[in-house]
Amino acid sequence: MMFPKDRTIYANLNTSFTAFDALLEDCRQRRLTGYIEVTFPGYTGTLILSEGELLNGAVSAGPNRLSGPPAIRNITEKAAERDGTITVSAAFPDVVLLVHRLMDSRPLYKDLTSQFTSLDRLIAKLRSDGITGYVEVQVANEAGVGVIYLQSGEPIESVFAAPRLPMISGQEALNAIVAAVNTAGGSFNVYIEASAPAAIGLPRQAPPPETYRAELLAFWSEVLARTEQYIDSVARPGRFLTAFKETLVNRAVTYPFLDPFAAEFRYTNGTIEFDGPLPEDFSKAVGDCLGDTVSRLAFQLKRADLETRVRAALEGISERHAAVIDRFGLRDEIQEFVA
Repeated sequence: MMFPKDRTIYANLNTSFTAFDALLEDCRQRRLTGYIEVTFPGYTGTLILSEGELLNGAVSAGPNRLSGPPAIRNITEKAAERDGTITVSAAFPDVVLLVHRLMDSRPLYKDLTSQFTSLDRLIAKLRSDGITGYVEVQVANEAGVGVIYLQSGEPIESVFAAPRLPMISGQEALNAIVAAVNTAGGSFNVYIEASAPAAIGLPRQAPPPETYRAELLAFWSEVLARTEQYIDSVARPGRFLTAFKETLVNRAVTYPFLDPFAAEFRYTNGTIEFDGPLPEDFSKAVGDCLGDTVSRLAFQLKRADLETRVRAALEGISERHAAVIDRFGLRDEIQEFVA
């Protein structure tokens, strides 16, 4: 994924001479909305920040891809190695939040080619379907690569890079992508946000959450309570809850029902309470927030083993709640923490 940028804050800092912790703190103080990119030969890691707070991370290393908390950990570890480069860039808040939403996107169309599909008609189709996602474009003969970001069907940002030319963005990039494909041909991959509705072709395997409301809330309450108990025992009382609430605010862009001001979701005294019907993406939202929280605390507390310790603290939960885990297909949401 290529990330749309507004301006460069720091360019090509050498990892050998850069204290990455201090750089992150500088970005926090600046309340940076944008990216920290760490690059080595064959490796690119990008941290996504909003108002100075880490939202997400993405790692591309050959065929391997990572996102979320594992990517954040990988990038911070990689930044300690020698002779890499670090670039810090600012970006428009709405674009950063859209990129964050799309980090766990699913493929909708793969390997389309201009021989059979016009890029103009493809964009028109995605617009009429109201797609939120992005289109990866590879111009033929290695003449350039681009990404077109869409929100509710409308292209809101584009990025284009061609050999021996600086990267461009915005409407200029969109025009350049279309012109390059019309001239030389190309191929396209379309990705949509993971929470997109079944109407655009995504299978729905789990039953409505409301059907098993009590069991689902009991499961996630125990996961959070055990995690809170362990983290507070190695940090200080209230440390987990403070970090978790900050994560809820950050994730409310993707999951509006987490917004503390909406007061639908509450976690207090080891118990989750939720007003109204449970959303279909309830479990994914809680799992994402838990992952973000543990990742943030591992960095803040300088405890590289925190995730391993949390896994140990959660031992036995998957067996006790096996029925609800299997019923809702929650293995993906909890595999990072629950064996």
